[in-house]
Amino acid sequence: MEGKLRIKKPPTWEAFFCERETRFELATPTLARLCSTTELFSLFHSSASAVKWTAKIRNSCAWAKHSLENFFICVVMDEICAMNYLAHLVLGGSDSDVRLGNFIGDSVKGNKLNDYPESVAAGIRFHRWVDHFADGHPTASHARAALRHRLGRLAPVGVDLLYDHFLAKHFSFCCPDLGELESYAKLVLEDLATRKMEMPLRSQRFFEGMRQYNWLTGYATELEMQEVCLAMDQRIAKRLGVPSNLGELFIAAEEFGWSKLEDEFFLFWQEFRHKAVLALDHPHSSLSLNASAAEK
Repeated sequence: MEGKLRIKKPPTWEAFFCERETRFELATPTLARLCSTTELFSLFHSSASAVKWTAKIRNSCAWAKHSLENFFICVVMDEICAMNYLAHLVLGGSDSDVRLGNFIGDSVKGNKLNDYPESVAAGIRFHRWVDHFADGHPTASHARAALRHRLGRLAPVGVDLLYDHFLAKHFSFCCPDLGELESYAKLVLEDLATRKMEMPLRSQRFFEGMRQYNWLTGYATELEMQEVCLAMDQRIAKRLGVPSNLGELFIAAEEFGWSKLEDEFFLFWQEFRHKAVLALDHPHSSLSLNASAAEK
């Protein structure tokens, strides 16, 4: 009718699986559009066929959702790299070049490590080996499963934070050869400060944050860890526009059993540090070559 606005209805779910009937001789784009009937006929020969294709579409949607969630985790991990630095630095030993490469490892992707001297590139490869070993270890996998009921897809981030907290809190026990955490952190920061201009810009920003906010020593107390988690929640919400619940990390750990997680970490760390020493001493061994599978 004149004067009335005609609103086109969105296609229904039924229309998604149907097509309009056309005569064989009219099956060209123009003629089919002009002469087709308005009656919809199923694309499927049977209801079982329709069910089969519906299931395929649902599975595709689930796969897409899973892929988006994994992409989200990658973005989160890339955005909040104020974690794992303590473990990486301790495991990397005292060599300044290896320490530099180990520190900038998250900022150097793929074969970009070839732009650095071999001794620094060795530190980048070691950083990747550390990530590969930790991600695939059964203890870390068990801890992620324990936290997943509260943290969801952020459980891997929670485990990284929790393990750095355990390491900082029990530093003298975990690393009796390195002295007190405060003196070790001061030594490492002084060394990295002399190499700052060799770092990618992204790593320079993280270094300044680590030095300004005392990340290495701050993880030792539960209060500061809680503040870190809440700050990460705010940053994720601001930068990615999605809710985050890392603030529930300690609640999740208490529900599963705090002492159990700690005991499992101590055994994990003992094995981790032993294999890290072997990886550094024998960079071309089968142990280290496994890190090649983790090339970013």
